[in-house]
Amino acid sequence: MERVANPYMAGSAWEVVGKLRQGLWVVFDHQWGRNGPDPLMWQEIVQATCVQEDVPVAFITIPRRDLTVVVNPRMQPSFDQVRESVDAMLRHRFTGHPIPSEMVAKTGSDNPLVTDRARHRLRP
Repeated sequence: MERVANPYMAGSAWEVVGKLRQGLWVVFDHQWGRNGPDPLMWQEIVQATCVQEDVPVAFITIPRRDLTVVVNPRMQPSFDQVRESVDAMLRHRFTGHPIPSEMVAKTGSDNPLVTDRARHRLRP
């Protein structure tokens, strides 16, 4: 099994649609609804955006974990991948560490030049 990436915050419904198009999936923490949209509103927004963009979507709610997993039914992740993603979300929740932006999760820095410098170093 291929290991899943570190979790990061999706900024908008459009970003969620983009991830679903790539065969990725999204985990929505219902507890985030205290500071953002409630889970039902969030689901309605994502559903409407997916319909508009003609991207299939399925919502799998895990009540015991207070999470919803969002997948493209044509490109579903394996059970182990979903479990690993849920475990990562729960680690963030229980440690109190905020979930970083995509750039921070992938580069370890919130400085956009870090990725550019790394890319330039790889050039011959």
